[in-house]
Amino acid sequence: MLNLFNRNMNSKMDTNIYLFVIFVLAVLVCYFQPYMVPVVVIIFVLTYYFSRRTLMSKEIFFSSYLDNIIRNIERTNHYAVRKLDIGMAVFSKDGKLQWKNELFQEWVGKKNLEGLRPEAILPLPPNSFELLSVKDGEKLIQMNDRYYNMRYCRVETQDKGEKKGEQNSNSGLMIYLTDITDFELLRQKYAKEKLCLAYIRFDNYEDVMRGLSETNMANLNGEIHEMVTKWVAEKNGFICRMNKEQSLAGFTQGAVAEIIEEKFTVLDKVREVRAGNKIPPTLSIGVSCDGDTLDELVQNANNSLYLALGRGGDQAVVVQNKATQFFGGTSTVSAKATRVRARIVAQTINEQMQASDKVFIMGHANEDYDAIGSAIGMAKLSLSLNKETYIVVSGRNENVSRISEMLDKECVKVSDHEEDYNSIMVEEEEALKHITPESLLILVDHHREILTASKNVLEAIHKRIIVDHHRRAEDLIGDTVLMYLEPSSSSTSELLTELVGYFNDRLEITPSEATALYAGIVLDTKNFAVQTGERTFEAAALLRRSGADPTMVRLMFKDDMDVLKLRARLLAEAKTIEPGIAISIYKKAEKGAKATILAAQLADRLINVEGIHVGVAINEYKDGSLGVSARSDGSVNVQIIMEELGGGGHQTVAGVQLDNMRAADIEPQIIALAKKQLEQLEEKDNNESDSVTRC
Repeated sequence: MLNLFNRNMNSKMDTNIYLFVIFVLAVLVCYFQPYMVPVVVIIFVLTYYFSRRTLMSKEIFFSSYLDNIIRNIERTNHYAVRKLDIGMAVFSKDGKLQWKNELFQEWVGKKNLEGLRPEAILPLPPNSFELLSVKDGEKLIQMNDRYYNMRYCRVETQDKGEKKGEQNSNSGLMIYLTDITDFELLRQKYAKEKLCLAYIRFDNYEDVMRGLSETNMANLNGEIHEMVTKWVAEKNGFICRMNKEQSLAGFTQGAVAEIIEEKFTVLDKVREVRAGNKIPPTLSIGVSCDGDTLDELVQNANNSLYLALGRGGDQAVVVQNKATQFFGGTSTVSAKATRVRARIVAQTINEQMQASDKVFIMGHANEDYDAIGSAIGMAKLSLSLNKETYIVVSGRNENVSRISEMLDKECVKVSDHEEDYNSIMVEEEEALKHITPESLLILVDHHREILTASKNVLEAIHKRIIVDHHRRAEDLIGDTVLMYLEPSSSSTSELLTELVGYFNDRLEITPSEATALYAGIVLDTKNFAVQTGERTFEAAALLRRSGADPTMVRLMFKDDMDVLKLRARLLAEAKTIEPGIAISIYKKAEKGAKATILAAQLADRLINVEGIHVGVAINEYKDGSLGVSARSDGSVNVQIIMEELGGGGHQTVAGVQLDNMRAADIEPQIIALAKKQLEQLEEKDNNESDSVTRC
């Protein structure tokens, strides 16, 4: 059509040129031959007439041709709007429907749509017109058991009273719907049938089997394997036993969704198995549905299993859609009878220290006695190798000051240059001056970047070792040379006490160093009341033989009268909103170690009250942040509750730090999560009672 238009324009121009040339020639002929004037005029007029007539015929033909094309385009557009498989609708600047085609109304399944907004027509959230008109895009929606791809774009519309060309910041909205039900159902079917792998491990096999006869061992092992095999078969999966402790199972992603909804009931069933064993058997399960290749899928499942084991076992970890979910973890972590791992860890730390020129030891921010005590214990190991050593602290809080005063009284020297522990305790700015490429960083009593005393020191040193007793969190610090996580241990100070014996047989701990480690154990065990095992008391006995002073530790835990009165007031104001859950709130608290310690003490006191299973102390700081300490008598896993809020800890001791939050914002969440566990516990007790009654 464009070429035809160009030819028409060119022919008109050519005709004018030809007429002009003829006119010039006619004038010249008349000038030299005057008698030819009549003939020339007649010829020119005839030529002009016929050329114009021909040109007009072409213009009429061209105009008719264009009209025909325009009519065809209009018919095509009309057909497309009415007949193509696309639902269309136009909304004005105020969000009201102005026009729609028949297919749009048919798919929506509603009548009298004129004047309605998108949120009243489509399954969209409130104020959706404002959201959709911000930026062009597309999304998947479902209506009447059908799936549609909805494309939406802004269009300029003109309402009555608006002048043409008038600028307006608002835009109308055009919506296109395409039925993709078949494709979406196929995609969902693929997603449901996608392969997921699971590693299933009998995580306390040696402890459970110890002392059993061969017959009981075979019966117990067979019963557990049969139970797991039956559970996998119920979900139409497969299972391959790798060895006596570990199996590999495969499920569809749809089956994993069912298992998640059931909260991995197999964990509870296995824990109830009895075949002559005194210790309940537990499983750890690592599931992965993510991975572009089978190798990635296997690796992710393996990492999930290690994460479950690192958190103490008896739980399942699921990696799906790049998110990690935790299930189980309700049983108390049992201590390992063997110390083989402690010996290997001590040897590895010795080798890494030998290969480094400087050693930096760092606990968590707002250090408590366990963080400081374990840091001093680790520094003792490094100093015994004559390594330049620094303990990085977040500040000189009350705990650090009391430990420092105790060490000053004994005048413990850490080098030939008469240096003491106070001289090697440095803050971030000073520590950064001494870091070299060959430096070694040892993190104690924490394994999360958000908790570390100095993020800059952490980023500056790439060779790292972690020694911690907390259950492994999802966001643990990566790129470590060695990671020693023992959630069965009472404290990191207990771990360091064990490592000292394997590090060097001739290494002697001074009474002050032993007292610092002893204070860490006393703090985390609540004076040997919780999370204690035989190894805890053995470590405490070793420290006592080395001169640890319980009287000095008791003095370090003393409070002044103002703190005592404040704690008593907050305890009196604590409320029990739900049975078994007590919450204390300290408003307008000064942020620091004192408030953190006070919250921990309050939570400890609350669970000592008759009928209270969960004690929660919340500090509302003046800067708008929030600190939460949670304690449990063992019936509720407060670690799971705090992890939901972004924190972590142990089954009976956990906490979280939050910014721009108030107690009223998180109190309902804490109550709901704790109540859910208490209801599950009550339901389990009722089931066990029914079983006993039936017997």
